[in-house]
Amino acid sequence: MRRRVTRQNAKLGGASRKSDHVIWEIEVPKDLVGRLIGKQGRFMNSLRQASGAKIYVSTLPYFRDSQVCHIEGSSQQVEKVLSLIGKKFKELCLTNIYGLPPPTPLTLHSLLMTAWLFLPDGVTVEVVVAHQVDAGHMFLQQHTHPTFRVLRSLDQQMYACYSEPEIPTLPTPVEVGIICAAPGPDGAWLRAQVISYFEESNEVELRYVDYGGYDKVKTDTLRQIRSDFLSLPFQGAEVLLDNVVPLPDEDHFSSEADAAVSEMTRGAALVAQ
Repeated sequence: MRRRVTRQNAKLGGASRKSDHVIWEIEVPKDLVGRLIGKQGRFMNSLRQASGAKIYVSTLPYFRDSQVCHIEGSSQQVEKVLSLIGKKFKELCLTNIYGLPPPTPLTLHSLLMTAWLFLPDGVTVEVVVAHQVDAGHMFLQQHTHPTFRVLRSLDQQMYACYSEPEIPTLPTPVEVGIICAAPGPDGAWLRAQVISYFEESNEVELRYVDYGGYDKVKTDTLRQIRSDFLSLPFQGAEVLLDNVVPLPDEDHFSSEADAAVSEMTRGAALVAQ
């Protein structure tokens, strides 16, 4: 959930604009959504009639215990809507969550080591395999760790954020080590680290820090990541299995070995140290 701020901080200077066109979104706790809409939509309709703004509450529960009220129109129209909502819901934070300023890209050098959820030394923990690179190389998630439960909420928030247009792309040349948002399967957006930059082809190699794995993608598909999306420790611990190596005179594991390990570990709770 986003940090709550005082209602006085909701100024139109933080809105997303094109000329005098303003987009303003506020986060509404689910226990207030019904009152905001009103019986048979009466309060929402009264806001539209009094202001002339386009206004609706998203039907998608982007956040675990709140929904998003979208307001769109001229600055005067949006100001009117916010004033009317503020009078009825004095406890509601009216800060714009749509028009956040472009984030400054963060590199690994600016992140504390606590950003990574490593396997604890000398302690046996329960894990699941998030991604297998080969028979001896994989990414693990500590699914019983308290922070793991927050990952689903983060995924939803990143989907809501990066599904919107005009999110800043990465500046070029891309800095190796930077953390960014990368498109994933089924429209998802994932946290990723740039491992290599190939200027000639305008591509980067990524390591996905929560779900594991590597990929090579076009630079223009990546987006700058908001600093609040970095508060959750990276959930994918990259490991090499002890005493598991390819056959003598072989540089890589065979496809049979990869398949055997995958079959043994898929969907299973394992212990690691």
